Amino acid sequence: MIKKNIIKNINYTKNKIKSLDFDAHWYRRVFHTFGAALVLYYMLPDIDWINTLKIYAPPILVVFALSLEILRLNGHLSSNHFFGLRMYEQKRLGSYVFFAVGILILLMFFPQQIAIPCILCACLGDPIIGELRNRSNKRYANSIGFIICMFFFMIVWHKSNIYLLFLISIIGGFGAIIGETKKFWWLDDDFMIQILPAILIGIIWILMPYIGLSYPDIIIHPFRWPW
Repeated sequence: MIKKNIIKNINYTKNKIKSLDFDAHWYRRVFHTFGAALVLYYMLPDIDWINTLKIYAPPILVVFALSLEILRLNGHLSSNHFFGLRMYEQKRLGSYVFFAVGILILLMFFPQQIAIPCILCACLGDPIIGELRNRSNKRYANSIGFIICMFFFMIVWHKSNIYLLFLISIIGGFGAIIGETKKFWWLDDDFMIQILPAILIGIIWILMPYIGLSYPDIIIHPFRWPW
């Protein structure tokens, strides 16, 4: 009787852990996906006080998140308050900080023609690749992920010279996949999937005027008040 109760309690605990892992897994996926809404940053009206907010609010939010992580790592905040952390994040910065820092760099230092597809790669491409990898195999997941990330760059650069369009899409997709697959303890893929393709395309962006190529138009314009 005692043995049956022990086995029952063990099975209950295992099921509870699996349930929590499942919830945390989808919490991270939803967090990633909703991050795509950050491209609406470019729709904010071109008004002085809003422009000031666009400059200062993102860094302040990132510094706030980083401060929370420092408090957590120093033992002043319990990791139990940070739902969704993976085991390896218990002793290092959470992935969400790398995610936020990557988006901050894109918004502050890159044109939207580069920032938007890189953000979409992290917010939409990354969770899709992760789910495909869990359900099939790494090669298949990376192949589909490459196509999806290419598509994001194609949307933004669709009015460019056809050769430039394919060059940017291939390099962007390739950079995103490399950034997603190369994982380091001290540098998260949530950062690399955004910044690596941004740097690669940023180099081309700098060279474009010197080789006679024009920049593509922006695809998201600031909202204009009707009055």
